[in-house]
Order: sequence, then structure tokens, then C-alpha cells
Amino acid sequence: MERKDFETWLDNISVTFLSLTDLQKNETLDHLISLSGAVQLRHLSNNLETLLKRDFLKLLPLELSFYLLKWLDPQTLLTCCLVSKQWNKVISACTEVWQTACKNLGWQIDDSVQDALHWKKVYLKAILRMKQLEDHEAFETSSLIGHSARVYALYYKDGLLCTGSDDLSAKLWDVSTGQCVYGIQTHTCAAVKFDEQKLVTGSFDNTVACWEWSSGARTQHFRGHTGAGPISNIASSLKSSLIPLGRVSHSP
Repeated sequence: MERKDFETWLDNISVTFLSLTDLQKNETLDHLISLSGAVQLRHLSNNLETLLKRDFLKLLPLELSFYLLKWLDPQTLLTCCLVSKQWNKVISACTEVWQTACKNLGWQIDDSVQDALHWKKVYLKAILRMKQLEDHEAFETSSLIGHSARVYALYYKDGLLCTGSDDLSAKLWDVSTGQCVYGIQTHTCAAVKFDEQKLVTGSFDNTVACWEWSSGARTQHFRGHTGAGPISNIASSLKSSLIPLGRVSHSP
């Protein structure tokens, strides 16, 4: 058939096809498919994939995509991240979705940390830690060897652990390495608190003392209590001591 004749025939067929009911159109397509060979079927398959499979996350405005994603649960979202790099990028960038997921796990989020973290990663780490807790694999156990008597006092801060013992000593440990950073002679310790330069101890001898880590010297000594007890507010004590360091030093 000549090209011009074919185009005329196709126009006539198209007009007729459009006038059919949906059922008739389906029957017509079924008949044409049954008459098609491998070349026609392959052509049909390639074109149908383009027509039917629309990447809505790629085509929709980002704000609308975020709105739709809010209706999905975290596990479904994680599965969607596996579809393509584009989907993973869009879903990972949906901060509100992952913040909500973190809140549902117990996170308390205020305005100061709204954009401070990659919340999908936070959520994944939280899920991993919960699984580790369930499997009893969340913590590692190690022993710090150095005291020769019972340890009564412990205080942890920023990766450092301070211990006070009946052996009349206090030690500062690097928890990650297990190494003793400082070890000084003290009185018996019921409670300990420290900063980078000083150690404050509450003793079973009813006194409170301040010690210098670097030299091990006792720089202050406070008497007045009638029993041993914890140090309630070490932060203010270290910032503004009642007695300036170095001026007064009492004997035990």
C-alpha cells in the first residue's frame, strides 16, 4: 500500500475506532494482537511500558512528593528507596517523614535540631540499636584493672570515667582504650566529680576535697559534714569555688 493510501486508510480506521464502545475497542485490540507477529509484539511491549509506567516521584513537584510520602510507613519507605537512585534521594531528603519516624521511636526533637542531622540515618541507627538491644548485642563489656580495693564512686563524662576506691586513690580512665589517664592518692571516696584539670571527692571521713590531676596535689579541703554523701552540684563548685585555689590547704 502506498504511503498516501495508507495514511488515508489509517485516518478512516481511527475515526471508526473512536466511535466504538470500550468493549468493542478491547475486542478490536485483541484481534489485532492475535494477528501480530514477533516484531509487532515487541514494538507494542516497548511502547506500552513507556505509556503505563510513570515515575511520579520524578514527575511531581518535590513538595507534592513529600506530601504523598508522609502517608507511608518507614518500612515501606525504605523499600521504595531501593527502586532507584532518584527515589532514594527524594525519600531521604523528606526530613519531616524521618523526624516523625524518630519521634515514634521516642526521640524528643525541638527547634534547635530540626535541620541539624540527616534524619533517615538517625532512624536507621535507632532501629539497629533497638535490634541490638533485643539480641543483647548493644553493649561491650570490659574490665578496668588498677585499684586494689573496693570501688565505691563512679562518674562518667565525655568518654572518661573517674573511679574512687577504698585503696585511697582515684583514677581517670579513657573508656575507649581502657588506659588510665591519671591516678592520684586521695582519701576514701564516696562520690567523685571532675573536669579537665580538677577532681572533687566526697569522702567517708565526712570531708570534701579538691585535687589537681596533673600534680596529684590537694588544693582545697572542706570540713563540716557529719556523714558521707554525694556531691550534688559539682558544676557550680568547679566554676566558682568557695575558697580560691592555692590559698588554703588544711591537713587531714
